[in-house]
Amino acid sequence: MAKRKAYRPQSDNLSEKIFALLYNRAPLSEDELVARLTRNRHSSKAFFRIYRQYRQEGWIVRAPEGGVTVATRQGSLRVNPRGFGFVVSPDYPGADVFVPERWLAGARHDDVVTVWVRPSAQGFDGRVMNIVKRATEVVIGTLERHRGSWSLKPRDPRRPVVEVASSPHAKWHPGDIARAKITDWPLDPKRPVRGEIIDVLGAADSPGVDVSAIAAEYHLSPTFPDAVLAEAEKLPQSVTEADYGNRVDLTDTLIVTIDGSDAKDLDDAISLESLDNGYRIGVHIADVSHYVAEGTAMDMEARRRGTSVYLVDRVIPMLPHRLSNGIASLNPGVLRLTVSVEIELSALGEVLHTKFFRSLIRSRHRLTYQGVNEVLAGGTDVLGLKPWLEELAVVRDLLRTKRVERGAVDFELPEAKVVLDDHGHPVDVIVRDRGLAESIIEELMLLANEAVAHELLRAELPGLFRVHDEPSLDKMTQFREMIGVLGYRLPEQVTPKSLQNLINRVKGLPEERVINSALLRSMKQARYGPHNTGHFGLAAEEYTHFTSPIRRYPDLWVHRVLTRHLENQITEADRERWRQLVASVGEEASAREREAMDAERDSVALKEAEFMANKIG
Repeated sequence: MAKRKAYRPQSDNLSEKIFALLYNRAPLSEDELVARLTRNRHSSKAFFRIYRQYRQEGWIVRAPEGGVTVATRQGSLRVNPRGFGFVVSPDYPGADVFVPERWLAGARHDDVVTVWVRPSAQGFDGRVMNIVKRATEVVIGTLERHRGSWSLKPRDPRRPVVEVASSPHAKWHPGDIARAKITDWPLDPKRPVRGEIIDVLGAADSPGVDVSAIAAEYHLSPTFPDAVLAEAEKLPQSVTEADYGNRVDLTDTLIVTIDGSDAKDLDDAISLESLDNGYRIGVHIADVSHYVAEGTAMDMEARRRGTSVYLVDRVIPMLPHRLSNGIASLNPGVLRLTVSVEIELSALGEVLHTKFFRSLIRSRHRLTYQGVNEVLAGGTDVLGLKPWLEELAVVRDLLRTKRVERGAVDFELPEAKVVLDDHGHPVDVIVRDRGLAESIIEELMLLANEAVAHELLRAELPGLFRVHDEPSLDKMTQFREMIGVLGYRLPEQVTPKSLQNLINRVKGLPEERVINSALLRSMKQARYGPHNTGHFGLAAEEYTHFTSPIRRYPDLWVHRVLTRHLENQITEADRERWRQLVASVGEEASAREREAMDAERDSVALKEAEFMANKIG
């Protein structure tokens, strides 16, 4: 590794000199520090006041070999296109370390690094001490040729330009989109990064190549390993009597699915019955755990992927299509295996009784959001379901009212949908509608997820919970200052309800989108973890993800634990194994979710930019 450059104090400040000396010379004893820093006008009294404060706060720590040194932290480096970076560590959520460009020491975007840390007016400053692990060996970009030499210009400006050597048989063209494997990572950022071309995805203007580049950049594979496909091929494509077991037969119950018109992986269905004192709601979820056994190739690949990814022009599934669009999809008119949550509500929307069981269903209809919204708005009721759908809308109102009363935060930000032609070119950008049908399904899924979380806790099961921590004090202070300029105030003790009240106050006003966007950025990201600490945004004390096991691995985990519990099949060995795994599974799933969201946003932004470019002039 290259020799670390000496750190020069940025001012004549004693605090600055303490950190500079420790960075350059550590570990040092207290006597050595005193001797070096109290020779002139800095008194030993001033030194010890600052030194003891930093020791107490943990900025200066004992070194294993004796003496003291600066505090360090390990995490992932996120480099801003403007050059500076932040080190993000899961052990210190919300306490990212700012690293100026001059202190990156050759580290690049997504590298795992160790930084020394010190307090600053903005929070935490750091300097890269060493690179623990390079982020990636593969870069996606555009091939360029200059004076006979080839290079790959990365799609992501935070990645390095890669010099690549051509072979006589290479059929490359300037402008092709390609993948390069890095073979030489110099620590000196002024030296070129070298690599070799793995493959060429195609010409930049070929249909779908631009989105394929995004998929490749995020390591999203459209294909599955042979072992996974072999397991999928062995899956049945229909339910037989041998699958029934002790399942509750719901084939005579009116059960439907309501999804987007282009959805193919239908993993949730619903039912509703009126009772004398309220309603009986059924949420029936595809029993994916029946087909994906723990530890199989399919299970391990699903865990690695973590989630299905919905790019602007394609879906990259978590599970093979033979399962996700086949035997596990709750298609109409066919028998399907499900896990059901049956909830009795009072006429006021209070939960009276909850029951969980494995079931057998036959969906009557495959409804769409658009179709249901049209019927509820007075359109033609071809299937004769309008009275039933109207009852669903009443239940939705009851559930939503209860949720709003407890203070759930509802961000009403418009979501863009890019309309593509058959060649993948954008022809329109529209606002994605979110009507009553979407809200009905949302409320029922939230209800089921809370019910399952409660059961996991009641039975002391090693579940995965969906956790959303309250926003940090710093973020809320900044948000308060921003809305204060616009004439709005928040109470000292911020609650979900106080934030929802603010959202309601600005609804329909010119500043609505600015305030909602700023508030959303002030929130912490929801994550998966083994400990239930509540969901701030939903104002829910108990919450998990259970309703989408086809496309989210945490849901599949929860299904596996819950169904084994329902059948009294959990052994102590199972509990111990799951306890050892659950934290890492949650961390992996949270990371995959963030990557999927970034990839999805990138693909939409790509097509939005293409659409706007075509409008210029």
